[in-house]
Amino acid sequence: MLITGKLLRLVGTMLVITFLVALLAIGWLLLPVLQEPNILERKGVLREAREAGEWRIPGGRLVEVSLLSTTGIEVDLALILPDEAPPRQPLVLILAGQETGLAAAKLIPDTGGAAVAVLGYPFGTIPHRDGLALTLALGRIQRGILDTPPAVLLALDYLLSHPELDPVRVELAGISFGAFLTAAPAVLDERIDRLWLIHGAGDPADVIDAILRERIVFYPLRKAVAWLLATVASAHHLSSEHWVARMTPRPVIVVNASQDTVLTPHAISVLHDALRPPFKILWTPGGHVHPKRPESVHRIVDLIFQHTVADGKETISSAP
Repeated sequence: MLITGKLLRLVGTMLVITFLVALLAIGWLLLPVLQEPNILERKGVLREAREAGEWRIPGGRLVEVSLLSTTGIEVDLALILPDEAPPRQPLVLILAGQETGLAAAKLIPDTGGAAVAVLGYPFGTIPHRDGLALTLALGRIQRGILDTPPAVLLALDYLLSHPELDPVRVELAGISFGAFLTAAPAVLDERIDRLWLIHGAGDPADVIDAILRERIVFYPLRKAVAWLLATVASAHHLSSEHWVARMTPRPVIVVNASQDTVLTPHAISVLHDALRPPFKILWTPGGHVHPKRPESVHRIVDLIFQHTVADGKETISSAP
């Protein structure tokens, strides 16, 4: 009995310590997102742009560049420069899915003469299939997410000073994960003429909850984890539904998939309801864009360049 009592007290003490450590860790993660991040201040000034490589691709060149800010932000960029550009060449800056990153540049078959820059993520890749790895990486991922909007603005500083670029207009496209983070920099930088939110949504906690449905069956726990992950990622400050209304009078195009099984109908509606004219809502057939389904990528790419190259002065009206 004496041994059993000591064992129970030891287990109880360990549980209390574990609980306190968990609380401290959660507090440490929530502290950086209590206040809205100062995106413009965090951007700093471009300190260094270092070319990491250059390759010939059909119809042009692909140049990989590493950017470094005076605030310490480091981000990689893949720039596609076509051999034959139209007289009024547009620039399309793309923030793709977090698993795709810079690789999205290699999935673009034809830019139609537009210059295209694909931005990587400061946090690298999220190990979302490994719960332990994800937990251990939360601090790094959080810092990278907070640095993504200023990284977009830093990339634009570099691109608009590039000797081979003098775009007639700038289009910013957030695709999948990128669509949650691109409205903020678009609002803050008026050099961006039009914003694309492609296969994105609002209410990231609802999207995370749906993703966790098979892994965490207990509803209250799943809701709590989804809220925590979304809050740690500063969704209450950075998610696009909090910003898109402020794009007016610059236009926004939102593209969603008619059979999307990744984003919930509620989350999509949250984004759509936040829009203010001028905007357009388009629907693509099939499911959520994915690099392993090239046809979904090509469909999105064709849609973007049909608008940007074929008719750069298109007047966008509010969707009914």
